[in-house]
Amino acid sequence: MDIFARDTEIQMLDKLLKSPKAEFIAVYGRRRVGKTFLIRNFFASKSKLFFLTGIPEASTKQNLVNFNEEYADVFARGITPEVPKDWHEAFTRLRRKIEERKIRKKTVIFLDELPWLSGHKSGFLESLSLFWNRYISNNPRIILIVCGSAASWMINNMIDAKGSLHNRLTGQLRLMPFNLKDTEIYLKKKKINLDKKQIIEIYMAMGGVAAYLNYLEKGKSSKQLISEVCLSHNSSSLYGEFDRLFKSLFSKSELHVKVVKGLAEKRIGLTRNEIIEKTGITSGSVMNRVVNELIESGFISKMPLFGNISKGSTYKLTDEYSLFYLKWYKEIQNTRTPKSVNYWHTLLNTRSYSSWSGFSFEGICLNHVNQIAKALGISGTLYTYSNWYYKAENKDEKGAQIDLVIDRPDNSINLCEIKFTDREFAITKKYAAELQYKIDLFREKTQTKKTIFFSFITPYGLKRNEYSLDLVQNEVVMEHLFM
Repeated sequence: MDIFARDTEIQMLDKLLKSPKAEFIAVYGRRRVGKTFLIRNFFASKSKLFFLTGIPEASTKQNLVNFNEEYADVFARGITPEVPKDWHEAFTRLRRKIEERKIRKKTVIFLDELPWLSGHKSGFLESLSLFWNRYISNNPRIILIVCGSAASWMINNMIDAKGSLHNRLTGQLRLMPFNLKDTEIYLKKKKINLDKKQIIEIYMAMGGVAAYLNYLEKGKSSKQLISEVCLSHNSSSLYGEFDRLFKSLFSKSELHVKVVKGLAEKRIGLTRNEIIEKTGITSGSVMNRVVNELIESGFISKMPLFGNISKGSTYKLTDEYSLFYLKWYKEIQNTRTPKSVNYWHTLLNTRSYSSWSGFSFEGICLNHVNQIAKALGISGTLYTYSNWYYKAENKDEKGAQIDLVIDRPDNSINLCEIKFTDREFAITKKYAAELQYKIDLFREKTQTKKTIFFSFITPYGLKRNEYSLDLVQNEVVMEHLFM
């Protein structure tokens, strides 16, 4: 099958095929992002592929049975040998069969869902370590690929492994959801032709997760598709995905869900102490683990506070699907009432929709900062980005928030205001005064001497008037997010 919108990843995999040495690669990323599809379909016609995937909560014996069946299909012409008694015997059998092969074509050993293969007291990692270190690390015809959706497990046990697997990887690949541009490419290949605004609406509901996008059908609008895929109870929908998603990725996933739910309620994000207060997770080590695992799995982002690093960072929910689910899907589950396309239509002019869409679009922008920098003409420079807010300390002053601060190496700063609208956005006299207050307060409280450029990010740009001309130096529109 064709692989769409993964050019960078394909280049990396192609280098593995051409490598003059043995390769040991770890692939990780969230559930259903397309890891297995990418590896299997890239190597299927280019190599001898041995593919073994772990089964959730399966015993070591059951995983060994599956190993035996794959071994028979790939190396024994379908003749099933006796099931190996343990992983050491399994890898020994695999190693000997590989050594018998005289052809130069690469052999790819793809071990998928590694956390499920490496059960408690299974001896899997120890046997895998011996297999690589002693026998195949010097065989240039071998590519060993280990893969898992539980990003934290993969990082702790493979990428940052201790003991005999320490520093053994020759490479790693973190597969992320599609960005907007790749989502557009993917949908066009499926003959789904939507304009950029409707693609953004789809993205706000499910992000760029390949398996979610695969539910979409051609000939329907974004509103129809969101209603059918995200709000219905039928089999071809995302019903129940939220719980499955977190349970598949994390042990004790209820803690991760608590953090995500807390962040979903606060647009400006939460500090570490605020997360502790909201969730009741009092253990510092547990909190660090949960937050880091959510960051590595792509659900939340850590945003430094501009000009006050010592005060700490804020954490924001930037996973589109989770934000959609926690705002809309839970209501559908609770009512258990099937909703028609018209149900989603009725929400589009509500205050709740306006709040959610603004929150979600802001998250999309944070996930597309490189595209924003390119639109501002600063891509390729060592810029940093952060957020900024000021909480009023007395009743005589007002607080303020800047959605996105881009600190540039040319002694300049872009302060970015983000708005999600269906038309050109008009800055009124009152709103212009609020924006000017933000700019002045930012300069006063941060004491920055850098040149400040005020930038506006909105799908259709700004309506030209005296206030936009006076205040705004740069505009970023939705086409820029697809670059």
